[in-house]
Amino acid sequence: MSITIPAGKITAIVGPSGAGKSTLADLAMGLLVSDSGRLLLDDEELSPALIHAWRANIGYVAQDTVLFCDTIRANLQWAKPDATDLEMRDALSIAAADFVQDLPEGLETVVGERGSRFSQGERQRLALARAMLRKPSMLILDEATNNLDSENEHRVMESVAGLRNKLTILMVAHRLSALRLADLIYVLKDGEVVEHGSWDSLMNRSTGKFREFYDLQNGVPQRDRWGVGLGDNRP
Repeated sequence: MSITIPAGKITAIVGPSGAGKSTLADLAMGLLVSDSGRLLLDDEELSPALIHAWRANIGYVAQDTVLFCDTIRANLQWAKPDATDLEMRDALSIAAADFVQDLPEGLETVVGERGSRFSQGERQRLALARAMLRKPSMLILDEATNNLDSENEHRVMESVAGLRNKLTILMVAHRLSALRLADLIYVLKDGEVVEHGSWDSLMNRSTGKFREFYDLQNGVPQRDRWGVGLGDNRP
């Protein structure tokens, strides 16, 4: 495959399970090295000498949030041990995690085992704040909203939308509901790019793979070759 991730934009990678989405994210971070091909950063190849510096510029949020049974402060400091209170508050604000300010103990609040004191949406926003504390130039969201309900997904994605033009964002997604804000969407199948374009351009392709995924996820009846939905009465 050959893809371009524009700087300062939101690029989404979608496709069914096993299509290669997370593998692509790992390649982008330099965690995997491809057997062939090249990864270019502004036309400079990512070499072993550059990998550590490149990773230092990446913020990463996964589907499964990892929080330790410690304070919010300690959990955030995993990203930047010398972070100041002001930096932490700024990161929490960017991640729409302002609820921390309303807690009686604030940053000293213990999150509980695996973050059990907070809802899934709150845990995910804390994970996003931790990633933003690194002040990354690239943010990778690896199916980060898949386990969220619609309300919390909307809150997290509003936070992400506010980062457009401030840093480069790569979103890996299985669920398509969060992708309307993406500037560019790549559709993968069996390790290959089968479509790419904006949300509107892909939705306007009535026989495209992206539109097929969307219809399946939203319960839209599939169309047969006569243009009749399955289950409809034939003329």
